[in-house]
Order: sequence, then structure tokens, then C-alpha cells
Amino acid sequence: MESYRPVVTVLALASLVLLALALAVPLPSLFPWPLVVLGGLYAWSLGGGEIDQWVPLYAGGFLAVAELAYWSVELRGRAQDSERLTERRAALIAMLSLLGVGAGGLVLAATSLDIGSGIAIDLLGAAAAVGALVVVARLARPG
Repeated sequence: MESYRPVVTVLALASLVLLALALAVPLPSLFPWPLVVLGGLYAWSLGGGEIDQWVPLYAGGFLAVAELAYWSVELRGRAQDSERLTERRAALIAMLSLLGVGAGGLVLAATSLDIGSGIAIDLLGAAAAVGALVVVARLARPG
């Protein structure tokens, strides 16, 4: 990983510049891509070694950055929200970020469980993955 440090640095800086540009213009369709690149660089830096205990905090941070970026665009061109609504939105973003950290911590803790191995466990894992996709698809469907 040490030999790739200049590449990682350039990609990270380019991602931050792209996020700043997307915020300045504003181009909300560009908001996810710098975060995807930064998340990918973080995953790459782990290099297939041990699981990093800080992953949930990074996930919560990425969630907070994305929510704040979208919120900044929503506030443009409108009358300023009342102070109470602003406080509620900020509290909601903080709560979502903390829930993201908690969910990441739960997943991280689940990876340390030893539940055995075998075809039954593999089938259970595949069924859980399909179930998770069904839940996401149902939540994403409008109305």
C-alpha cells in the first residue's frame, strides 16, 4: 500500500475538490461519487487484513457528509427555514449518523461470532442477503 500513497492522495484530493465543486455549483447528482471514491480508497487501504474497528465511525461520517450536502442544496433559493425546523433537521441528521454507526457496530460485532460452517449456514446467508435486497427494494419503491 505504501507504493500507492501518491495515487491514493491524488484520488482523495480530487474527490474532495469534486465534492466542493458539486456543493458550489450546486450539482446534487455528483454528491455520491466523491463519497464512493473515498469509501473505496478507505476499503483499499485496509488491504484485506483484519477488520478495522473504526469502520462504523467512517460509515456514520460518510452518511453525515452526504445528508449535509443534500441539505445545503435544499436550503438554497428558499426562504430560510425557521430556527426550530433547522434544529430538528440537524438533530435528524445527527441521529441518522449515530444509527449508522450503531448499525455498523452491530454488523462488526456479528462478524466475530462463530456460528459454524456448512451448507446450511451458506444457504441461510444467501437467504438473508435476498431478504435484505427485498426489504431495500420495497423501501425504495414509491408510494
